[in-house]
Amino acid sequence: MPENLPVLTLSLNTFIRYYSIDHSKLIGEVSRRMLQPGGYEFYRLLSDAIKAQLRGATEDEIRFILGRTSNPSEESYNKAAYEMFASKYGKKRGLTEFDKKGQVTLCDGELVIHVTPQFAVEANSGFSVFNIWAAQHPELDRARAGVGVHLMQQAFRRTAPNYDYKMFDAVSGKTYSAVNNTTPQAIQNVARTIVSLAKNT
Repeated sequence: MPENLPVLTLSLNTFIRYYSIDHSKLIGEVSRRMLQPGGYEFYRLLSDAIKAQLRGATEDEIRFILGRTSNPSEESYNKAAYEMFASKYGKKRGLTEFDKKGQVTLCDGELVIHVTPQFAVEANSGFSVFNIWAAQHPELDRARAGVGVHLMQQAFRRTAPNYDYKMFDAVSGKTYSAVNNTTPQAIQNVARTIVSLAKNT
């Protein structure tokens, strides 16, 4: 049976945020997203700065990238998140950019989630791939991080199935890699709710 056309396309972190908020807030978020399909990537400059660092950019170049916004709070959050990344992983041996892009389709193709992890660390024990969470709210906890890890595993199950996928919380400095048994079903339930709200907007 052919898949449907997507009703909505979200980034991994946006899906985790939608997964985390209560139903009344979710209605407003999905409605706004349907009216402005592109959305604004608050942490795009953070990703750009990390990728620049991995390519050997100087501190001045990184500061310039993080300062390319007219929103002072965006700049300050991104700088704090970048510093957390630099202190935790910036000097790791085997640190490299992860340039694969993946996606997960849910609800028979009606919801598409783009998955674009920022960096990887190669060690003797294997290859670990990290997606960064930099939002202050909602806080990343084990359950929410498990959603991200599971979706990363699904997105790259054909192209990079043997890697370890992890969520790095650039607010608290914690790294998560576990997935609960109930996570896949919970993701399906939230995806169905999002699609239903999107169709009724």
